[in-house]
Amino acid sequence: MKTKTEFEIPKVFWKFYDEYRRNVISLSEFSRCTGLSIGKIKVYLEAL
Repeated sequence: MKTKTEFEIPKVFWKFYDEYRRNVISLSEFSRCTGLSIGKIKVYLEAL
């Protein structure tokens, strides 16, 4: 059972996460490729 603070990271995040992690793409490119805001991506990264 998930609490209010738990959330599911979208699949599109994982699709480009490895490229971001390996510094192949920047945070702004990560945002553009996924359609997620930079702020949302930062929230997901902090949750990892």
